[in-house]
Amino acid sequence: MASLSETARRVRKRIMDQVLAQGTCPKVAEIARELSLPKDQLEPILRDLEAAICVAVQKDTHARLDYFQEEKLHEPVPEIGEIFYARPFAAFKNHYSIWVDGEQKWYGECAVEACSVSAMFPGREVIVRSVCRQTKEPVELIGRDGVLLDYSPKTLRVHLGFPLRYMFDDAIGWCDYNSFFGSEDAVNQWRKSHPEIKGITRDPVTISNFVSIIGNGRLDYNYQPTFPLLTLLRHPGKHGLTKPLPGLGWHVPDPFFMPTPHMLLEMRRKGYRSFFRFRLS
Repeated sequence: MASLSETARRVRKRIMDQVLAQGTCPKVAEIARELSLPKDQLEPILRDLEAAICVAVQKDTHARLDYFQEEKLHEPVPEIGEIFYARPFAAFKNHYSIWVDGEQKWYGECAVEACSVSAMFPGREVIVRSVCRQTKEPVELIGRDGVLLDYSPKTLRVHLGFPLRYMFDDAIGWCDYNSFFGSEDAVNQWRKSHPEIKGITRDPVTISNFVSIIGNGRLDYNYQPTFPLLTLLRHPGKHGLTKPLPGLGWHVPDPFFMPTPHMLLEMRRKGYRSFFRFRLS
C-alpha cells in the first residue's frame, strides 16, 4: 500500500487548518502559492488525497449546482478544479450546518459523515442540524469525540445511496444520496419517486461506528484510512456491515460494503493509488 508523500501531508494540513479554524477551504491557487508548488505538481497530489478519502475535487458533474441533495443552494459551489469536500466537511454552505459550542461556521459533507464529525473537535460538544430529505422536518444530532450522545427524531435513519464499490467512480457523486430521513416510512415514500437508487439505511449510531473506523486519526498529520481487521470481523453488525436474512433473523455480510474487482479497476482507470492501511486490531 502506498503512503502519502510529505508534500501531500503538508497540503492536507494547509487545507484542514483553515477548514477547522475558519470553516472555509483555501483555493487551489492559494495552496500552490503558499507551499511553492507548481500546478502540475499539485494536481497529482490532490488526486492522491482524493484516493486517500481526504478530499474530493470539483468535476464537471457537480459544477454550477443550484441544488444539493434536493435542497436549494444560496451560494455557488466551488469551481471546477477546486476542493469540493475536505472530508468530513463540505467547502460550501449546505443543509448540514455544524455547531461547535454554540458557534456555527462549518458544513458537513453528507449525512454519513455528519454522524461522527464531532471527532474533529476533541472535547467539545458538536451539534449537526439538517432536514429529512422526504418530509423536510428538522434533524439534529449531538456528539462529542466522535460518539453520538443524542439525536432526533428517535426514528432517524441514515440512507446510503451507492455501494462502497462505486466510491471511486465519482468521488463527489458517491455522497449525493447519503441523506437523513426522519423514519423508515419516509425513506420508503422517497424511494417511490427514486426507484433507480438502490440504497440501504442504518441507524445513526451504527453509521457513527462505521465512520469512526474510516475517520479514526483524521486530525493526525500522517492520516491515512486504516482498517482494524479483527475489530471488523468480530463486530461487523456494530459497524453496519451485515444484513438480516428475510424471515430468519440471521445476519450475513452485506455485499453493499464489500470491495469488488470493479472498485480496483476504477481506481486504476482514474489514476488512484491505494492509500488504505490495515492492522489486526
